[in-house]
Order: sequence, then structure tokens, then C-alpha cells
Amino acid sequence: MFDTLLQNLSYGGLFLISFISATLYPLASEAFVVGFVVADFSPFWVLFIASLGNTLGSLSTYALAFFGKSLILEKYFSKPLQKLSKMNANFKKFGCFYAFLSFLPLVGDIFVLGLGLSKYSFLKATFFIALGKIFRYLVLIFSALYFA
Repeated sequence: MFDTLLQNLSYGGLFLISFISATLYPLASEAFVVGFVVADFSPFWVLFIASLGNTLGSLSTYALAFFGKSLILEKYFSKPLQKLSKMNANFKKFGCFYAFLSFLPLVGDIFVLGLGLSKYSFLKATFFIALGKIFRYLVLIFSALYFA
């Protein structure tokens, strides 16, 4: 049954799931990545598509914070924003580490939100977010191939 679901979803579904799971909406793309690899999809394409979708999903959170701070976030999330604003200097100084660690569950989305709020460089954020996402999916794919 799971194989049939994966065949129907294919790579477009993997991209969509990876994208959504990197936004503020909680969804575990890891299970789908492992499922695709175990179902004999190309590990390279699974890595590429999941990493691309997850990176773009994180960048949508970054853009929301970067551009929508005054329009949306301050209106509805003023108290949590005040806490993140206190860490503004940390995000500017250690932004590459926060961006790389954006693959972590729960806190990764907060890291990306903080990067956007602190107006951290878009190019640096994109590079280190992508690097972190690729690292996570490489570990998952190699583990799936080794232990499957």
C-alpha cells in the first residue's frame, strides 16, 4: 500500500511534502524521503528534490519574517517577536550556524524566522540552509540504504 502511495505521489509529491514540512506547518518529510529510497526511487533525485523543496520552504519562512514583520508578525505575534528581537545580534553574528541548523525539528523554523527578522544576508542564509538540508537528507538516505 505504501509503495502504491509513493508511486502516485512521485517526485512532485516529495517536493510538495518537503516544502510544506519546512514551513511553520509541522510535517515529517524524513519518513517520505526514507520511504522513497526504500521503494527504489533514485537516491540522487530524492536527495535533490527533497533538499530543494525543503530549502525553498525554509526560505518562504525567511521571506515572511524579512518582508512581513511589520505587516503580519508584529500584529499577531508581538510577544514572541520581542523575544526573538533580543537575539538579533546573535542572529547577525552566528547566522551561518543558525541557518545550517535549520534542519533541526521544532527549533529550525524558529532559527529561520530569526534570520529573516534580523535581516541576515539572503545569499548566506540560502547557502547555509541548503547545506544543512542536504546534510540531513544525505544522512537519512545513506542510513536507509545501509539498513534497508
